[in-house]
Amino acid sequence: MITRRTFVTLTFVIAALGLTGAAYIGWEMHAVNAMPSVLSHAAWKVKFEAPSDLARGVDVVILATAVSSRPGRVAFSDNGEDSLPFEEVTFEVARGMKGLKAGKSVVVERAGGVDYEGHNLILDGDGGPFEIGATYLLFLNRQEDGPFYYQVNDQGRYKIEGDRLSAVGEDDDPVAGFFHGRRLADATGLIGDFLGRKPATPPGQ
Repeated sequence: MITRRTFVTLTFVIAALGLTGAAYIGWEMHAVNAMPSVLSHAAWKVKFEAPSDLARGVDVVILATAVSSRPGRVAFSDNGEDSLPFEEVTFEVARGMKGLKAGKSVVVERAGGVDYEGHNLILDGDGGPFEIGATYLLFLNRQEDGPFYYQVNDQGRYKIEGDRLSAVGEDDDPVAGFFHGRRLADATGLIGDFLGRKPATPPGQ
């Protein structure tokens, strides 16, 4: 069973090393079913007040399809007793609105997965594991070191369902609420408008 000391250590692992650049492990962890799983709440240190701020404040805005995932690195505490696993998800860019062009591949690193002790860490605040084959509107930042990108926060991920966006969580969030349920064509047009590249697509077009 993972103790309170363990997840406090994980918090400082992420805060000190900047492994995701945005997320901290929160203060509640719970066993899930009979398997050695841990559910952790993601608390973000960077949040945006408006959708225009989000679009302008990130390195990359893309429409991309998740094509594969694999276990990534495992971060350890100073004493080596606690670990935090990561996974790497590869996306193919269908449309690049900022930072990357269509046809490129990008690898997004997210906290979660199975560590060396067999504990399965599940972050409930970032949307969970990406669905392979699904398409997402993503707002990403690039890691300071290495080739990876990370989801800027829970406002930075929208699954495409039909022709509309589905947010990770839209309750009382002005950015997620703005995009959630909006038609993809309308959303991409508005993002272009925020970035000053083209007029917004009129609703219903």
